[in-house]
Amino acid sequence: MRVAFLAFFVILIAASTSFAAPPRETPEEREVAATFDAARSALAEKRGSAVIPLLTRNSVKALESVRDAARQPGDAPLQRLEPAERFAAMGLRRYLGPSELRRMSVGDIANHALKAGWLGPNVISRSSLGPVRVKGDRASGLLMVDNRPALVPADFVREGGAWRIDLSSVFSFGSQMLKGFAAMSGKDETAYIDELLNRLPAKPGAMRTH
Repeated sequence: MRVAFLAFFVILIAASTSFAAPPRETPEEREVAATFDAARSALAEKRGSAVIPLLTRNSVKALESVRDAARQPGDAPLQRLEPAERFAAMGLRRYLGPSELRRMSVGDIANHALKAGWLGPNVISRSSLGPVRVKGDRASGLLMVDNRPALVPADFVREGGAWRIDLSSVFSFGSQMLKGFAAMSGKDETAYIDELLNRLPAKPGAMRTH
């Protein structure tokens, strides 16, 4: 995972691909794929803010909670977050200054992350969406990276008659991984996250404190 904030955006970035998608057999599968394609196009054009309306309401709330915790000083706001969200909030504090966090919306941060190349090169072009399964108001697609199944699927929820991208599995999987690694290291989760962030390459002006 290259940069903290995009821990929860990995599934969206990975969706941006030039690979051919498999045939969609039903109208619902085609609608899910259309949402995916809209996100893919926006991300490929480095328009992260255009993806926000394509997310579920709960996904947007989770991203806003991360940003709000990053904006507040001290450790208490971070401790209220699950590990994956805490990782993202602590990463925002590392790479953005207090004044930037105060003025930037979630969409602004997404735009900045993409334009700054926080994920590193070639991530987008290495990924694709496989078969999609729809069950009621939920759908899931197989996410492929280098033609291999990714650990986290691309999930969707139908809200208000439109399919939206659901990031809950990204948060859940990330939190489980961080809890497990922290336990194996013998550190508490926050200390382990801080250690991970310190291993990331510092960018000019990035090492700011609150």
